[in-house]
Amino acid sequence: MSQWPDFEVWDEWREELLGDAEGIRVRWGLSEDEAKVAELLELNGMPRWIAFEERFIIVEKKGEVLASLRYRMASKRLLLGLLVTDPWTEERPMAKALYAGAVALAQEAGIAEVRARPNPCGNYPREVGYSWRRGGWRVDTAPPGEGWSELPGGRWHRVLALLGVGAVPFFRAFRP
Repeated sequence: MSQWPDFEVWDEWREELLGDAEGIRVRWGLSEDEAKVAELLELNGMPRWIAFEERFIIVEKKGEVLASLRYRMASKRLLLGLLVTDPWTEERPMAKALYAGAVALAQEAGIAEVRARPNPCGNYPREVGYSWRRGGWRVDTAPPGEGWSELPGGRWHRVLALLGVGAVPFFRAFRP
């Protein structure tokens, strides 16, 4: 069950989550942002070319790019990677905005799940509602009520479905 607000109430929820977040906007990165992201990477001691090879989610305030989060999409999942912030900006509010904004963007795009790699600098995904599962942070972006329309047949299939265990390769072993 998703604990995320609907995309329509994102602005109100963002202010509640981030406190004084006036003017902060989270959006998909555009080709025009590549130079700004390259500057952020360079300021953080990383190669500039990453900005031109990868895709990023951007957080900006008053038109200025303050942080970015690398992403890729794979089979209805948004996979989040490298977090880079402006060294003269506080990292925590920018990171929280990016991770929460990634969920809102995924909901808007119809993406079912957001996954984030562990960040050595902080557990920002946990702070905005992601849960730890199998070596990474995850959140389901599907609206509540989606999923099983009815329980699957067979006793063990039902038990595993109710426990939240997805498709398991050994299901055939439990056929009645």
